[in-house]
Amino acid sequence: MTISSLLRFVPLQLCLFASMFFLHGCVPMPQDALNDLPPAAQADVPPYQGLEPGHKTYETAHFLIKAYTTETAVAQSVICEAAYSRIMNDLGLYSFAPAKPYNVYVYKDRDEYLRDEYVKKTKSEWTGGMVYGNAILIYESEGSAAVLTHEMTHLIFNEFMGLANSVDFKWVNEGVAVYEESRTSAVSRAAYSQRFSSMVSPNPIPFSQMVTLAPQGEQQTGAVERWYAQAGSAVAFMIKEGGTLGFSIFITRLKAGDTMDAAVGAAFPGLWQNMREMEKAWLLYNSSGF
Repeated sequence: MTISSLLRFVPLQLCLFASMFFLHGCVPMPQDALNDLPPAAQADVPPYQGLEPGHKTYETAHFLIKAYTTETAVAQSVICEAAYSRIMNDLGLYSFAPAKPYNVYVYKDRDEYLRDEYVKKTKSEWTGGMVYGNAILIYESEGSAAVLTHEMTHLIFNEFMGLANSVDFKWVNEGVAVYEESRTSAVSRAAYSQRFSSMVSPNPIPFSQMVTLAPQGEQQTGAVERWYAQAGSAVAFMIKEGGTLGFSIFITRLKAGDTMDAAVGAAFPGLWQNMREMEKAWLLYNSSGF
């Protein structure tokens, strides 16, 4: 599971970017507050329990939605396909298609979700959802659309990049998921905005640290929230300023093995030649962060 799941639901969907971002000096994050995030899991036999017998399955072009009622499955399918189209467009992945449909398991409520032994094992008891392999596990709630979009973005990014590559670019992976989540939910957008204005804008993380390290811990902490808000802002900046085609070239070059600097130079000619130039432009970017 990714820490991203944690940041969106429960306390995470309470506030987002509402203040202007002014130029500040970057202050390094403490090393003991940083660590790698776990890679996405992959296996033939899923460890999660899934839904009880008798559930319904609704198939769309890109998803197999499993829920206890047809109405729920159909409603979730509409959310899934709309989010899928937006994500593919924002990332510029016009010629990429998943190898097989993604599975979405919609538990009837939080209690059932928490009873799943895999959720307990991964210490995901207080999250709004999680991913495993090509599946998303969520439960019905007001925030499920935001959770679904965030986790769906991970599935698409992981498959496009290849799991091995996606592990190397956590800040892009999480940044894209945060950006897409904020595009789905006004509540999420407000939450990340608030974190950006209070934690990032006064004290940005140097890009040299942001791109190589990720915050430690499975629980919400200031370091976790700060890193996610900045990664989401950086990706939003690249897509808005450099365009979806540029961003598509950027992640394609990363997938091909380019260095971060070389990928930036190839994807955004005339804007930035390397990460340092992009960082300087981002620091001067007057917005709420997204």
